Amino acid sequence: MSQVKLIVSNWKMNLNFIQTRKLINGLKKIKFNSSTTKNIICPQFLLIPLVSELIKKTNILVGAQDCHQNTAGAFTGDTSVELLKKMNCKYVIVGHSERRQYHNETDDIIKQKVDLILSFGIKPIICVGESLKDRKNKKYTKVIKEQLSNCIPFGLNNVIIAYEPIWSIGTGLVPTIEEIVEIHDLTTNFLKKSKKINQLNFLYGGSVNADNFMDIMQNTNINGALIGGSSLKINEMNKILTFC
Repeated sequence: MSQVKLIVSNWKMNLNFIQTRKLINGLKKIKFNSSTTKNIICPQFLLIPLVSELIKKTNILVGAQDCHQNTAGAFTGDTSVELLKKMNCKYVIVGHSERRQYHNETDDIIKQKVDLILSFGIKPIICVGESLKDRKNKKYTKVIKEQLSNCIPFGLNNVIIAYEPIWSIGTGLVPTIEEIVEIHDLTTNFLKKSKKINQLNFLYGGSVNADNFMDIMQNTNINGALIGGSSLKINEMNKILTFC
């Protein structure tokens, strides 16, 4: 595809201030084609101001791992999209399976977050994915369609979907090329028919490393990756970014 590739680093709850400086300094040295690739870093909340400062005047972008579905209020421990915008966040990950599992986030909550993020001019990266049980019981297409139906507004100009099968996150297990292509095509066709969305950025996430990333990008039409553990390794990121 001719679309710009999105390489999204989900640092999760990792790195301290010293480690962050070291990793950012390494990332700034990587020579990649910023006209065809976007390097997006999503650190934990307390690191966002530091990352935002360190990447000034670079081709690196900063995003967030989540936000609350309300602009403000009595929501102890949560972070508002308004402050994320102040910190120059261009993207927000929503609906990650870890948020669904550990914070009991429903499709309805995720949809509220998507609407709010869009209202602030920020781009949501909407995660979908099935469990191993759903996959084995042949219910995975139903699960994906329900998540797409419930979490995504109608008639957007563009949407970013990150397909992260739950059984692949942090396990080392990766879907086959055919399985990724199947979900890509299902997502594309479903959003076009049901949501009237014609432009889609489809990312793959789940045990992504430099080797399987190259294989996936060479053999599919997807638009990039949502990267977990490998995003903390400068050698892996160098291979991934320069491959694009």
